[in-house]
This record gives sequence, C-alpha cells and structure tokens, in this order.
Amino acid sequence: MKLHQPIKKWLESKGFKVLPESEKMAVMIKDVFPAQNYIQPDIIGIRKTPEVGVVEVETNLNKILEVMGKCMLWKTTANYVYIAYPKEKCLKLKVLGKFGIGLLGVSKDGVEEIVKISPSEKSSYAPRRVTELHPVIYEKQSELYKQIQRMMEI
Repeated sequence: MKLHQPIKKWLESKGFKVLPESEKMAVMIKDVFPAQNYIQPDIIGIRKTPEVGVVEVETNLNKILEVMGKCMLWKTTANYVYIAYPKEKCLKLKVLGKFGIGLLGVSKDGVEEIVKISPSEKSSYAPRRVTELHPVIYEKQSELYKQIQRMMEI
C-alpha cells in the first residue's frame, strides 16, 4: 500500500501545505549531527504560522530505532514530527510521546494518530510538556521553513 497520499491528506486537514512527493529536499544537519551532512524527509509540510511538520514513513518494524533516531534529528528543526506505519503493523509505542514524536497508523481508509503529540480539537487540555533532548533550533527551523516555501513557490 502506498502511504504518501493518505498522510498528505491528513496533514492538509491539519492545515499543512505538503511538498509534492516528487520534490525531494536535502536538509543540512552536519552542525547538529557531525556524522552525517544531510537528511531527507519522507514527507514534509508547512503551515502559515510558520511551523514545519515532518513524517518519516516506514513499513518494517525492525527499523523502529533507526527511524526514531532520524525523528530525534528532525526534532531540532521541525515543530511536529511523526513516524508512520501501515495501521496493521502499528503498536502503541508510548515511548514516542515521551520524546514528542507522534505515531500515525495508515490504511487505505485514512490516517489514525495512534500516539498524539498535540491535543485533539475536541479536547480542552493543553499538550503534555515534553522534555526536549534536542530543543528546536529556531534559526534552523526558520531556514527550513523558507527553503520549503521556495520549493513550493509560495
């Protein structure tokens, strides 16, 4: 099953403008993680606020630690970071919420936010505070936001 389209629709329903699947972008991370120069998001979008959302898509549960590592890097430049798996493979990995990483279960019927990182529109409670291991570097987040805007010609 192709996961990009349902995730794109879900992000758009949350107010994100999503970079087209055909547009791949490399984001420099050498200053945050010297062992690697660049990282490429699977799916990335922006809101007008300006906020950045990144989704790392995976189908192999054996790669969860690798994907979590990528998401920890994304936490330095993105406001919302998710891991997406086919819904039938999703486990409720509560540890993700402790790191401020959401989990999306994707099916042909849509996307379910299995591990939430923000409150639903119906709830009145504030989002849980997350102890950031790598807090957002606002200068890098702003650079990334502007790079995405240029790619989308906004």
